[in-house]
Amino acid sequence: MRYVSAISGVIAALAFAATASAGPFEDKSQVTVGGAEYMMSGHIVKIEQDAYWIRKHSGDVVRVAVTEGTHLICPTRPGGKEAKVEPKPGSGFRMGDCPFKPGDTVRVEISDIGWASLIRYDVPPASETVQLGLPQGWEGDIPHGVLSFKAGPQYPVHTKDGHHVGHLAGTLTDTILGTEYGLLVHAADGHMMPVPWTQLRQEWPQPNKPMVVMLVTKARLGEMHAPAYKSANLISIPALRDFWAKATPPEPLVPREVDVAIDISEKAFQITKGGTERGFHLVAGMPAAIRLHNRDVVAHEFVSTLFQDVPFRMSGNATVVKTARASGVRLDPGQRVTLEFSVPQAKADAYGIIETSYDVFWCNVHGKEHGDKMRGDLMVLETSGEVGGG
Repeated sequence: MRYVSAISGVIAALAFAATASAGPFEDKSQVTVGGAEYMMSGHIVKIEQDAYWIRKHSGDVVRVAVTEGTHLICPTRPGGKEAKVEPKPGSGFRMGDCPFKPGDTVRVEISDIGWASLIRYDVPPASETVQLGLPQGWEGDIPHGVLSFKAGPQYPVHTKDGHHVGHLAGTLTDTILGTEYGLLVHAADGHMMPVPWTQLRQEWPQPNKPMVVMLVTKARLGEMHAPAYKSANLISIPALRDFWAKATPPEPLVPREVDVAIDISEKAFQITKGGTERGFHLVAGMPAAIRLHNRDVVAHEFVSTLFQDVPFRMSGNATVVKTARASGVRLDPGQRVTLEFSVPQAKADAYGIIETSYDVFWCNVHGKEHGDKMRGDLMVLETSGEVGGG
């Protein structure tokens, strides 16, 4: 038994070494080594001579060692011929149009020493729109002729008092009245409930973890009995219009006073509150809020080098964007959003002096070049030490 343990340890060490030298997504992957035999499913994202990288349905990427003894059951591809290769002594068999390709969905049996004993083709899971009762990859008008569906990020949805309700599947638009609904899928039974965006708010409680908040409590949501449907193609627009027209307005929220207000119009940032000659300033170490409103007829972005390392919470409708040296939000025409965050404090230099720091903000669509109107300076003022800069 000691010899077996030693061999398993060597295999684990070799697998770990292979992962340590891997590329970008590999740095965050797991390596399957040791343990009891088990199975997993996912799709292939990379193939090496001695391993497959597989992204599981959870999103994790796992590196699975493959040997000559691994059995492969590959798909039958259009125009291909099913091939059956007689295995050599000590080798695994091959069936179908092998080898596998990146993108293939597979089911993998992992041996107790960490390599794949069997990899077989698996039917890809139904797309999100199929699960919603709509055709594959559907975006556009759906039944009744007045609804337009757009798939969206799977943000979790909570009530105002913190109870998890389900997840957001996308956006529905009443093309006659222009009303926008978030399509909420209940966690309990999978039923779908369209909720007007006026009843929802997007928040950013942690970096890279946005969520949607319904502006009602759990008890109030239970009392409302809002219409819900088993699939999206059964949604009744007349019923939705009638219900939400009579529904009590959402419970009021006390808005936080913003430090900076910016209207975006005519492809320019119009700072209506907290502005300076070249942009705006904030106070280090203090909470801050910036309100943005895109009044233009095209989409704009507000990104800043400040947000490269500073997480922010987002309330309203917008999409988070990231560049190589900045982060921020993208606003479609008419969208409003408030960004809340803590202003960072600068570190003292070798002489104990803390200077005012500068960042920049710009529209990553219409303000990439120096001299463009959609650019500005963001100054962070220190409240202690000497103030430097110009």
